[in-house]
Amino acid sequence: MLDLAERTVNLARELGADYSDARIERIHSTNIRFVKDNFEYVISGTDQGFGIRTLYDGAWGFAATSSLQQAHVKKALRNALKTAKATSVRIRDKAQLSPVKSCTDTVVTPTKTPLLDVGIEEKMGIVTKMADTVKAFSPKIASVTTVYGEASGERVIVTSEGTKITMKPSLATVAVLAVAKELEKITSCAQRVGAPGGFDVFEKLNVEKTAVETAKRAVNQLKAKPAPAGRFTVVVDPELGGVFAHEAVGHACEGDHVASGESVLQGKIGRKVGSEHVTIFDDSTHPNGWGSLKYDMEGVAAQKKLLIEKGVLRNFITSREVAAKLGLPTNGGARAQSYAFRPIVRMSNTYIAPGDHTFEEMLEDIDYGVYVKATRGGQVDPAKGTFQFSAEEAFLIEKGKVTTPLLNVSLSGLTLEALNNIDAVAKDFDMHVGYCGKEEQNVPTGDGSPHIRIRNAVVGGEA
Repeated sequence: MLDLAERTVNLARELGADYSDARIERIHSTNIRFVKDNFEYVISGTDQGFGIRTLYDGAWGFAATSSLQQAHVKKALRNALKTAKATSVRIRDKAQLSPVKSCTDTVVTPTKTPLLDVGIEEKMGIVTKMADTVKAFSPKIASVTTVYGEASGERVIVTSEGTKITMKPSLATVAVLAVAKELEKITSCAQRVGAPGGFDVFEKLNVEKTAVETAKRAVNQLKAKPAPAGRFTVVVDPELGGVFAHEAVGHACEGDHVASGESVLQGKIGRKVGSEHVTIFDDSTHPNGWGSLKYDMEGVAAQKKLLIEKGVLRNFITSREVAAKLGLPTNGGARAQSYAFRPIVRMSNTYIAPGDHTFEEMLEDIDYGVYVKATRGGQVDPAKGTFQFSAEEAFLIEKGKVTTPLLNVSLSGLTLEALNNIDAVAKDFDMHVGYCGKEEQNVPTGDGSPHIRIRNAVVGGEA
């Protein structure tokens, strides 16, 4: 694979490309979905292929093929270069690349039990056991969905500047959705856990505990009451706090959005955008992070990127092209779903750094507020700087205590206003696993946070 990629980028140079990079992948994946006591699907297979980018006179060309035969690879190269040449005469904004040092490296995800060494029956057993655990928790559980996913294999990245990277990734995850019902009332809660590694990750991830916690949350929500609406002091749990960091802040810090004028943070580096309690990182180096990677898809060493430091905007996430446009150093922020997609600016593990409060201290001076946990989804607009999240769980805070569970709570507002209204950040911290979609590409990302407290937050519910 490495030799094929190297031969191809050398040929690209001979054919006139100013720059080229090639990625070759062979990734094995297994996905299992178990719904209402039936396997909806059990899919296992290997996806392999070749992707090539060429840069000619400031214009990009990209092509991919699922065949690793020399003739098909050469055809993909010629198509990419043909596209770049045709585009170069029609664009004004010529692409440039920020300089980086070339490197040669091999990166292997440590595994005690390789995923391919474990039979499909054992993997199917994980999802059935989780489903049985949820159902056994309460007769109020109406239905359960459990999902297993894994991906492992090999990826090489070679650039015409001399970089040669071999990576052997391995990831495994499970997720559970529990639906509870009592009379006409229906509630649901979901949770996903996962980590880089082999099948041995499930020795560390207590999937039975995850199943019980999810079932308990769904059943407890049957007691929930209609929520108030208005502006309140809210305490946000680490899961929703991480989603806020990713969605509302991380996307606005993606350098391609900034360069195209689609970020509320454009032009604000060095300026105060939040309270002194707010420090946010996008950290590709986080130990066991779901979005961690040593090199991005341009072969650039990934970094721990300080985005906001004590309320002051410090940096954006960049690819080589975006870094050149913004006059910033590149920091390893180019990712792609697979060989079949071009690299674009993406997050890795985005999180709010811990503070110095305890959860109890954050509650004690709230006479009447709302505690919001996890999320069912939401919407963000990085250009306008707005967000709206639907909480999976919520509770009243009365006289410093968490009390009544609430139904259908949403949290919305302006990103910069919310950042400036964070007046306390806890010592606790938790990371979560997920997938981020952008330009029809999905990549693994992590997000995390301590508990955070936001003054004057807009809470949606029933007035």
